[in-house]
Amino acid sequence: MSAVRTAFVWIAFGVVCGILASISILFTRLYTKKQEREAFVTIVSIFSVSVVLATACLLPVDIAIVSQSTGTLNQQLTGSELAVKIVYYLLYSIDAFLLLVLLPFTYFWFEEWDDESTAGGRIRGAMKYSAIFILIGVILLIVGLFVPYARGVMPGTPYDFYFFRQLLENQNRGERGLTFIIGVLLCLGIIVFVIYTAIGFAVLPVLCLRYRPSISDAELDDARLALEFNREKQRMIEARYEGTSAQWSVRDKRQYEILQREEKTLIRRVRVNNGVRRWWRPRWLVRVSKIIARPLVIFIGLFLFIVAFIIVASLLITMIDKIMNTPCGRHCAFLSPKTEILNPINEILRLTSRVFPVDYIITLFIIIWLFISTVIGLSYFSIRLVWFVLFRIQRGKTDPQALLLGTAMLMVAVIAINYSFTMVIAPDYSRYGSQMFCNYAIDGIYGLVGECERYPERLISCSEASKYLFTQVDISIPDFYNQTFNYFNQMCRQTVVSTFIDQISVDFPWFGLWSFWAQFGFVGIFLIATVVAFVRKPSFDSYDADDDEEQFGEESQGLLSRTRAKWSARLNSTWNDLSSRAQVVEQARQLMN
Repeated sequence: MSAVRTAFVWIAFGVVCGILASISILFTRLYTKKQEREAFVTIVSIFSVSVVLATACLLPVDIAIVSQSTGTLNQQLTGSELAVKIVYYLLYSIDAFLLLVLLPFTYFWFEEWDDESTAGGRIRGAMKYSAIFILIGVILLIVGLFVPYARGVMPGTPYDFYFFRQLLENQNRGERGLTFIIGVLLCLGIIVFVIYTAIGFAVLPVLCLRYRPSISDAELDDARLALEFNREKQRMIEARYEGTSAQWSVRDKRQYEILQREEKTLIRRVRVNNGVRRWWRPRWLVRVSKIIARPLVIFIGLFLFIVAFIIVASLLITMIDKIMNTPCGRHCAFLSPKTEILNPINEILRLTSRVFPVDYIITLFIIIWLFISTVIGLSYFSIRLVWFVLFRIQRGKTDPQALLLGTAMLMVAVIAINYSFTMVIAPDYSRYGSQMFCNYAIDGIYGLVGECERYPERLISCSEASKYLFTQVDISIPDFYNQTFNYFNQMCRQTVVSTFIDQISVDFPWFGLWSFWAQFGFVGIFLIATVVAFVRKPSFDSYDADDDEEQFGEESQGLLSRTRAKWSARLNSTWNDLSSRAQVVEQARQLMN
């Protein structure tokens, strides 16, 4: 039965990756500007999004594989466990390569384009600038290889726990270098996670709750009549001053500007809703869909809203629990073997693990939802430097540079999502899955699940068992407990992603501390964004690109003209002042003569 479930998990992973790869193609084609599409940029973007989605979807597979543990002594990794480890290291290595080499090269490749550029010139220019990122990657790898171990958990310290020693001993230099690079990317991803994922996580349920179907045919006719009436008012004001040299009054000028803004709004309204009438969408079907769609979308929004607050509550509970009950504090970035306070998501996943594969579906749903929330956050908040908008991520209006930069932000955000889900949202379930441990010795051997049939009260979860073994020190305990540690490590397999994150937290605790405390920022921004989204309806593609560019041009021209007029007035007044002073001096000289 275990082999069948393992095969099912891998097949499901392949199918999901195939579906998500198709979605990544659609996503890239849908968001890129048609006028500025380039084959190389599109291919790199599609490949990068596919890799980042595969990285996100591997976490449920990792949990599913360790949950199939047979509960017998086995020192070697099974074929599936080894495959998950290889795939994880491969995907993380590809992520690092894309972020530090390929994506910068592609970005500068596109920036080097002009009417007179050649392929060789673009390649040389892109390599010149991307060499900086390659140098950064090499420096990070060297630092990761030779930086000393964390002093807080070294032998002889108060936090010399067997659990930490196992993490440090089972890690080679190459893994440590990759761990350091991923730790740096994790710190960058936490920034994206705290800002963009939190905003999208709050905005999506509110969008569903505030959903309004497109306007009806009668309202569309009213919009057209209002547009005609608006234009007639503009013509009346224009006719009032046509053929005369009289200047426009302040009142007419203000009213004319208001009418022009209303005209743009009405044009967009008519243009968007004209698409409702199509041959494959007759009126009766549109009306029926409107009747059904609104209650359905509101129900989905209410469901997402409740689940979002449960997830945020679980995150906050785990953070408080780690601060109160961690045995090593900041020395190990608040690692804890088990949550002492009830975590709702942990309990839901533990209970649903009895019905295969409900818990894995829920895990995949949460991971994909957090990923989609990051995309929504990028669309809603745009790519900014402090408060300056650098690029907009919008459907059919995204520049290739913005698409590449947004893809890089999604890649680092997925690393942060893995950290948050594994360490604070569902830490117990993410570490050991649904594995059990027999807290009863048979012939001096602990943990044999099959031997616990006569003592069901002794059968506990692996996270519960780790709670009692986590803080034990080898020197102060007899050899019997040393064997128990070995039995526990063989019985309870830890997921690859949790081991990887634990190694980051133990080897380089400053990475773990930054990622840990930033979770409070996620909660704060989520609550603020929720309130703002209820007060002010979020908008993404609510304006037309041409109108936006025209308005931006008009605002820029107005700003330039006002600035030019202001400085002209200052220069004129200064010149007049100097001229008057010169005249006074000249008159004084004449009087003296």
